[in-house]
Amino acid sequence: MRDTKRRMEFFSFYDHTGISAHLERMAERGWLLEKIGTLTWHYRRIEPKKLAFSVCYFAKASMYDPRPSAEQNMFYDLCAHTGWTLAAASAQMQVFYNERENPVPIDTDPVLEVEAVHQSAKKGYLVSQALLGVVAALNIITTLHRLHTDPIRTLSFPLVLVMMTCYPALALVIALDTGSYFLWRRRALAAARQGEFLATNSHPLLQRGLLAVVLAALVWMLSSLSGGIFLVIAASMACALAALLLVSGAREAMRRKQVSAETNRMVTIAVCVAVSLLIAWGIPSLVLRGAGEASPGVLPLTMDDLMETDYDFATDFTEQLESPLLASFGGRQSPRLHEDMAAGAPSLYYSVTVVKAPLLYDLCKNHLLKQNENRDTDFLPIKYYAPTDPAPWGAQEAYQFMMGEEDEDMRLENTCLLFYPDRIVYFRPSWEPTPEQMAVVAEKLGGQ
Repeated sequence: MRDTKRRMEFFSFYDHTGISAHLERMAERGWLLEKIGTLTWHYRRIEPKKLAFSVCYFAKASMYDPRPSAEQNMFYDLCAHTGWTLAAASAQMQVFYNERENPVPIDTDPVLEVEAVHQSAKKGYLVSQALLGVVAALNIITTLHRLHTDPIRTLSFPLVLVMMTCYPALALVIALDTGSYFLWRRRALAAARQGEFLATNSHPLLQRGLLAVVLAALVWMLSSLSGGIFLVIAASMACALAALLLVSGAREAMRRKQVSAETNRMVTIAVCVAVSLLIAWGIPSLVLRGAGEASPGVLPLTMDDLMETDYDFATDFTEQLESPLLASFGGRQSPRLHEDMAAGAPSLYYSVTVVKAPLLYDLCKNHLLKQNENRDTDFLPIKYYAPTDPAPWGAQEAYQFMMGEEDEDMRLENTCLLFYPDRIVYFRPSWEPTPEQMAVVAEKLGGQ
């Protein structure tokens, strides 16, 4: 039988009513709170009993303090005189329990209680909520910009899909939690002037629900990936969690070593910034590298499939991304020649977008058709895709790129967009393809 337990608790910082009621139920089940950690609350087994709990707020306390201040210890002694024992503390929040029946309350003045909560909130809770809100808003704006400018690459990048779920969920929780706090404070001040304590409230069910949605999105995203990229992203997520624990562990280690609060704060911030930059730059690099390593060893379409040639071609994948919504890959072949031999040598580039979610097909189609379009300008060449016969390509629709100075002087380029039932092919050879070569393209890239 285990004597300790860890639980993720979903209470708002200011919800002393809900926290006290929850801890009383836990004590009746035989579990007493002994530590509030970064991600979980720690409990130890006791004989089931009825205990009274009280959550107080000491605004001058800090998570970086190596030890309680003299003023804080005096407060603890005053609480002990009336039977209140400190169970755990987290920055400004102090949790006490009392074994006496109908104990004397620690807070007896509702006005002072509301003020203590607000002063503590301003020192930590509201600051962290504001910072997280800014981070969430910036990421949402960045993601929306990426969706507008390059929806295919954005929706093909699996981590972006997770962020598209996580950050709106985080923003919703922050908005609801912070809004509820200020609403409670306004009502609590009005009640305090009448000499009444106003109960607090949280939204744990909503937070658990949003966490479940985020985890479901993560599992959905990971389940659709192949081995190499799956392992890289899973490892990246583990690294992000380890980084969070590293920052917390560094702070706690300095507290145990009695490092001053100011030094602890500065070192913790430096470690947090360094780890954040490492995650922001390192994880995308690992994901892209993993995507490259997960790429098949042979291009689905090569120059040898299209023509007989004696040139030695350099071959490489230009991109390999996959998510549950879209998959995108590209290939390039160009001859390994000296500059004086390069004239007239054939080269080939193409990219394929596999649309797994049919609702996104028109979005991808319109983006590709308008990506290089330029119809109204006095200074740059006119560029657009013009419809062409799709039959030789075995496609549903086909477009060929046109460019020129005026409509009557437009010339056809070899670049084509080919639309198949579940994929879109961007095909750009350096020569004009023959009908036989078009049929090969349909076979190799069109999913036929």
